[in-house]
Amino acid sequence: MKSHVHKRLALVAVLFSLVFVVTNATAIKPVKEDKPDKTTAECIAFRGDLLGSDAVEGCCPNAGPWPAYTMTLTLGLQAEDGTTTSTSEEYDGQLFINGGGSGPNQSYKVQFWSWDSDEDVPGVGDIFFEITGGVIDYDRKSKFLSVNFLKEQPTLWLYDEWNPETNTGAIVAPVLPVSFDLIRTPDLSYCE
Repeated sequence: MKSHVHKRLALVAVLFSLVFVVTNATAIKPVKEDKPDKTTAECIAFRGDLLGSDAVEGCCPNAGPWPAYTMTLTLGLQAEDGTTTSTSEEYDGQLFINGGGSGPNQSYKVQFWSWDSDEDVPGVGDIFFEITGGVIDYDRKSKFLSVNFLKEQPTLWLYDEWNPETNTGAIVAPVLPVSFDLIRTPDLSYCE
């Protein structure tokens, strides 16, 4: 009789174990909250003769991609007779910025063009702006970069006569020196 009782207890123990395994396997487990992806976005802002403020992603390796950016350029133009005029125009385009050199020879390059270089060719009304120079101030701890351009000479190409078949026809415009500040920081509040 004892063996019969032991067999029943063993069977009950096995069934209890199976119920426990099945219940545990099918139980609703708490869903782990997805952690947001770490962003590589940073605020790039211009103040002065160049004006813009956008949070951009992945700027600016030498081989691209070059982020979309909206820039207002306020430029002085010098006519052949020596008179000057000022123009201010907003463009949607692409941006490239990067520093180079070391010590007292450090400089910063800013390039901006008003067409999508991955999809389009430049045409009437398009521009390419470039300037190298500035006084660089960089805080490694906060990754806050400030570059001050004070009356530095840019180059501005106009593409009204551009021929995409021969890659010729860009005209250098007679622009005057510009002054502006560039800010580059992972603190996106600077772009709000």
